[in-house]
Amino acid sequence: MILDGRKPWVFQHFVAGGFQNIPTREELTSGQFALDVLYVRREGGAWWEPWLADALIQEDRQKLIPYFKKDAQRRKLTKDELARLLEVGKSSVLRNSFKELARPFSSHRGAKPKLPPGKYSEALETAELLEPAMLKLLDPQTSHTLVETLQYLQKDHPKACEFLLRHITLLQQALNDPGLSRRATKRIGARARVLAAALAGADYGLSFSTSVERVRQARRAKHSL
Repeated sequence: MILDGRKPWVFQHFVAGGFQNIPTREELTSGQFALDVLYVRREGGAWWEPWLADALIQEDRQKLIPYFKKDAQRRKLTKDELARLLEVGKSSVLRNSFKELARPFSSHRGAKPKLPPGKYSEALETAELLEPAMLKLLDPQTSHTLVETLQYLQKDHPKACEFLLRHITLLQQALNDPGLSRRATKRIGARARVLAAALAGADYGLSFSTSVERVRQARRAKHSL
């Protein structure tokens, strides 16, 4: 369920710690489940051992399946709890919960922008925070895993590494994204800057290209002052 490529939100929800608390039946059939999903996505906060994080990124089922079996036994999950846990990963359950959540607000005037223009500067601040850590992360001489490298860099860049660990899935996607690679091919410094800008909007659910554009707009506005 977590590794189902058709439902990437399930993987992201798990990585952020969303499966630690199993929702009740009432929560699953109301808007509370959708609200919890949105909260977990924004706040994050889960901490995974390096080997488990790597297994998730590499989709290593031989390591993951025994882990989840032992975790279910350790938590002494009942049959009903296991059933509800599986329902969390059903798109239909989440979709219906969002419908219930939206019901009291059905008279809204339109979708709220993911990142209002007045907050573009926040994306720029995040990009500038991430850039030094990203530069060290791209060091071709390191042989450590992504998670191990970030944990090592935390002593010098605590806030940046906490952000990147919280969005480890997006970070891996950004490192492998061909579009971002084409934006900066000659210098590591330029690539670090592009990646930092692409990830700066992660808390707002922005795509890589949109995040880069918002950071560019904020930087241009800052220089014009």
